[in-house]
Amino acid sequence: MCLAFDHRAPASQVTEFRNRLIGCEEVVSCCDLQGAFDFMIELALPDLKAYNTKLETLKADLAALVARYETNFVCNRLVRVSRANADRAVWVTCKNGLKRIESSFVDKVKADGDYMCVHAGGHCWMIHLTMNEILAELGSDQFVRLHRSTIVRSTFIDRLIHEGHLWTARLNDGCDERIARSHVAEVMNKVRRKAPAAIPSN
Repeated sequence: MCLAFDHRAPASQVTEFRNRLIGCEEVVSCCDLQGAFDFMIELALPDLKAYNTKLETLKADLAALVARYETNFVCNRLVRVSRANADRAVWVTCKNGLKRIESSFVDKVKADGDYMCVHAGGHCWMIHLTMNEILAELGSDQFVRLHRSTIVRSTFIDRLIHEGHLWTARLNDGCDERIARSHVAEVMNKVRRKAPAAIPSN
């Protein structure tokens, strides 16, 4: 399904709708687009009846926030995955069993007692893993540890704030997370590798 959002719709409502779509159990992948459409979601549904039922649940939001949408049915899907990223995902418990969350969709992970709280697209799941285990599952190339109880995807960091002797990471969801002194250098290196080269001013 390809969506063109109504430019008159409140940005906060569009963002909330996008996050709900990303968190849907039936969603396989999502893409931001440029051109005639703004956003694309790929859903895995068993049949046309299930598709119509899902579309019915989206009807009010589509009418309020979307200027135009188009749907297509995939007959054959080929995906090239590099060996390095082939298994980069975590499995979480959902209503009907287990759901695979690819690492690129995970925004952050926070410790909660003996469990890890996995945040992705505005949704949250609890899984029973250690920080080191979940970091191994997600891949240290995309994620960075801020302190002993928080891991974030490096591209989910909006800015780094230095106040006094403390560093804080402001995330794309508006949350501020403290960076432990022992992790400041690692965070800096990871963010600088993701950042574009600066253009010198004359």
